[in-house]
Amino acid sequence: MKVVLDTSAILRLPSLAKFEAMTVPEVLEEVRDQLSKLRLAGARLKVIEPSKRSVEEVKAKAKMTGDLANLSLTDLKLLALAKEVKGTLVTDDRNIQNVARKLGIAFSPVAKVPIKKLIVWRKFCPACKRFFQRGTRCPVCGHELEKR
Repeated sequence: MKVVLDTSAILRLPSLAKFEAMTVPEVLEEVRDQLSKLRLAGARLKVIEPSKRSVEEVKAKAKMTGDLANLSLTDLKLLALAKEVKGTLVTDDRNIQNVARKLGIAFSPVAKVPIKKLIVWRKFCPACKRFFQRGTRCPVCGHELEKR
């Protein structure tokens, strides 16, 4: 089984040996503690850079769902890699799971409950109870918008 691992999966999964595991170079840079580095040294983890085209496609889908602002370049690359290799993305990050669902990428959580349905985020004014596509302030009353 092909799995694409984010940092939380590398840090929390008890064993990486039973999977054909892969990740992106940036995830390895996020692993800083000595114990996790030792685990990685013994794992057969493939480090693969996804294509720029795949990253741009993921970015476009993340923009459609409203998740783009909450995703790092590392997150976008993980999604792109999972799409390219047709693997299961292992992550607890709900924004990553949401975009994975939009892209048709299988995902599995590490420790948390996965999302159950696709979420499309919109801007909401708690003062006048209206929804907007963008902005930080309500164009009607000037109140700060929230993401919902």
